[in-house]
Formats: sequence, C-alpha cells, structure tokens
Amino acid sequence: MKKLLMAAVASTALMSTAAFAQSNTDSADLSVTATVDQECSIEDPTAVVFAEVNINEAPGANALLLKNGSQSQSQNIYVSCNYAAKLSATSTNDGLLNAAGAALAANDPLDFTNKIEYRVLLNSTDASFPNLDFRTRLEAADSVNAGGAFHDDALLRVVIDRDDTAKRPVAGVYTDTAVLTLGPV
Repeated sequence: MKKLLMAAVASTALMSTAAFAQSNTDSADLSVTATVDQECSIEDPTAVVFAEVNINEAPGANALLLKNGSQSQSQNIYVSCNYAAKLSATSTNDGLLNAAGAALAANDPLDFTNKIEYRVLLNSTDASFPNLDFRTRLEAADSVNAGGAFHDDALLRVVIDRDDTAKRPVAGVYTDTAVLTLGPV
C-alpha cells in the first residue's frame, strides 16, 4: 500500500510540473507583408520586311494596284503584365510612307499614293487578353484592355491587304514604325 501511495504522489507531482510548465508559455502574432510592383513586358519583335510588295503587273483597269489577297508576316512574341493593363498600337507615319514618292503621286493623285496602309494583329494564343486589330487606314491608334494579369506567347502579324489601299503605290521604299505599348488602363 505504501508503494501505491508513493506512486500516486509521484504521478501527481509529474502532472503538476507539466501543468506549471504550460502556464509559463506566451505567443505573439507576427505580421508578414510583401509588395510586388506593377510590371509589364513585351518582347522586341523582329523587324518586318516586305522585300517586294505584290502589285498587279498586267495591263488593264487593275494595272499597278496591290494584288488581291494579303501579304503577311507572322512571329510569336511574349506579352506579359501582372495587372489589368491596356495594350495599344500606333503608327509613326500613319501607314507605310514613301516620303520621296510624294511628288510622283502628286502627278496623278486620283490614281497613285505614296502610302500603303497595313494592319498589326496581336492575338492571344491562350485567350488571356482580347485580340488587338490595328489598321492604319482606320485609326491613328487602337487599344484593348486586359481584364487581369496575363502572360502569353502571342501571335503578332503584320498584313498588307489590297482592301486597305485603294490607290496604286508609286515605286520606292516605304517605311513606318509601329509602336506596341503595355501600360495602365
């Protein structure tokens, strides 16, 4: 009986030591925050060169007009934004311009032009932002608003289409710079 009593006293002592140890603990909340800045990036596209614009070389009513159908060049570029951004396109010359050909076109302005209109199409391959369809013939700039963050290996196409340039282009070199911009809405 003595052994049983000593075991009971010893177990009570152990329990009270454990209970005493728990009452000496404390806790505190640690707030942790982080900030990610707004960032957009667009991969530099490869320069687009139409070495020879397709014109109708046959005599007749359609002579020297752009041929039916389109000429286009395509490439994939990464377009990314970690917030809801605006994607826009502009043209520095409002189309492909042959500045040296202005006098040539002025000789018969009803039939000839020193400007070739074109389109810039930027299509999201995963539907993460609306497709951009910029046409120099219709507008000085075009834009679409993405509904949220996006990262896409998008398809960029530059198109010359007869439907956009009704007059005959004069001979010479045509240039323009299309500017693609990502930024706040």
